[in-house]
Amino acid sequence: MIELQESGYRNILQMTVDGKMTEEDVDRTEAFIDEHYGDEETLNVLVDIKNLAGTDLLGIVKGMLMDIKHWKQYGKFAVVTDSVWVEGGSEVSDLAPGIEVEQYDRAQKDQAWEWLKK
Repeated sequence: MIELQESGYRNILQMTVDGKMTEEDVDRTEAFIDEHYGDEETLNVLVDIKNLAGTDLLGIVKGMLMDIKHWKQYGKFAVVTDSVWVEGGSEVSDLAPGIEVEQYDRAQKDQAWEWLKK
């Protein structure tokens, strides 16, 4: 399940992942972006992963990039988790060149926000 909310910054979407991402989540995300951000503005995303329940970083980002018409808008993904993925970042870059992906642990959440705001 994905929970979406606007942040206090015009071009940053806040997303919380708690369990496996579904097709309905992708559809809701697309509608949310349409309503709140349109289709022209560059969009950065803070992805806070609480529980993956069978989904990995690559699966989340691939679902977002391949199934949503707004994938060309994405500039940066800051992924905040309790665990570290050693692999995944380079695979994400291969899927969508030009999109930057950085991973942060919970103690570094403020750093993730700062990186997205740049």
